[in-house]
Amino acid sequence: MTDVWVVLEGMLPYLLVLVGLIVLFLVIREVRLMYTGTRLAQLELEREKINLMKADMEQKGRPFYRVPPKDLEELRRLDEENVELDSDIFARRNAIEKRLKRLESKVALTKLDRMIEKIKREEERLG
Repeated sequence: MTDVWVVLEGMLPYLLVLVGLIVLFLVIREVRLMYTGTRLAQLELEREKINLMKADMEQKGRPFYRVPPKDLEELRRLDEENVELDSDIFARRNAIEKRLKRLESKVALTKLDRMIEKIKREEERLG
């Protein structure tokens, strides 16, 4: 009896680690199954929505809404105006960026000229 107890006493930490790993495995498996189940349910719901939309489109043969020709012309005109405004904005931004670049270049050139003048004065003074 004491031999069995000694063997069990020596194996007890290993058995506890093994039982802990089994419990950890089962918990992780359940979490993954729960996540997979909810994701499958979401996908099935999306599939049903798509099928309903397809069926509705096949029945009607046209979009969900109907725009009168008068309103459609106004929408087209507004789109054209928006395109024109966007191109004007782009052109003005481009012009501003180029002018800023030119101004920065002139400022840098002026600074460099001043530095050259200072260097020449220092050279004349020292040399």
